[in-house]
Amino acid sequence: MKKALIIYATREGQTEKVAHKIRDHFIEAKLETSLHDARTIGNVNLEDFDLLVFGGSMHIGGIEKELVSFINDHKEQIESKPNAFFLVLLSAATKDPVLRKEWLNDARKRVDKQLITKFNRIEMVAGALKYSKYSWPMKWIMRMIAKRAGEGTDFGRDYEYTDWKKVKEFAYSLI
Repeated sequence: MKKALIIYATREGQTEKVAHKIRDHFIEAKLETSLHDARTIGNVNLEDFDLLVFGGSMHIGGIEKELVSFINDHKEQIESKPNAFFLVLLSAATKDPVLRKEWLNDARKRVDKQLITKFNRIEMVAGALKYSKYSWPMKWIMRMIAKRAGEGTDFGRDYEYTDWKKVKEFAYSLI
């Protein structure tokens, strides 16, 4: 049986939710799967796995530092195996196709700048606007971005934009 490892980092929980869903799809496909938060991973031997999947989110142009450090510290091991990276970001939900393309191209450049590891596949996944988890200054910043993108601006609720069908297709494409 093939073994998969998923390591993720999250701020408001949406990347964790996506990572769990990918794990569920792997298990459905009879892949033995291990799931870890990059903040608490400890010692894991990447050589024990046939497939390595990493996921993070982008906020103000940056991916979670603990995930970037882990990936860059294990560059050779990761590149020697089938691998993938998924990035959860609000830009992937933008309705305006021109703005969406611009923002996703910018996100990809930022990923390439932060991660020295080369991935076989990078997938951009629409995230969520979780106003309930933001500080007041962050709520205002996210509201301005959301307004420009044509997304939800009501502080009184959270918005989820993740395309779960696309997440499933991504997971199964890796098997």
